[in-house]
Amino acid sequence: MFPAAFCCFLLLLLPATLLAFTYIFQKACVLCGLPKPSVLTAFGVMLLIRVSTFVPEAIMNVIVTESCKAAGVPEWEAFLIVLFLFLPIDLLISAGLHAGLMSIKFGKGIEVWFVQMLIYLSIAVAITFLAVLVILARG
Repeated sequence: MFPAAFCCFLLLLLPATLLAFTYIFQKACVLCGLPKPSVLTAFGVMLLIRVSTFVPEAIMNVIVTESCKAAGVPEWEAFLIVLFLFLPIDLLISAGLHAGLMSIKFGKGIEVWFVQMLIYLSIAVAITFLAVLVILARG
């Protein structure tokens, strides 16, 4: 019963998560001085970017994880290495697709990517701050 309820919860959470990422993409476009894309356009661009970055990220993950295992590096460090090594690749793929699909310059695509990452970082810092406050409040 529990696995079925958990799967149902994840299935219901998926559209809300996709809407949140689409909203962040729209805000990043507006903050960069571009016209606000429609929800469907923003969703399509975000979907194509995530699908196109999936394979290179998976390949890099396998290479780095196996290299770290051979070198005796812990798995959590391998995750951080992949995370930071993939950022420039994600930047190029995302900015290129955004520029091509939205008919903007490549530099504006890079700007939108940076603003998007700053918004994600701000959300992560806020969640971390609240979690620390809750932990400290419990004593």
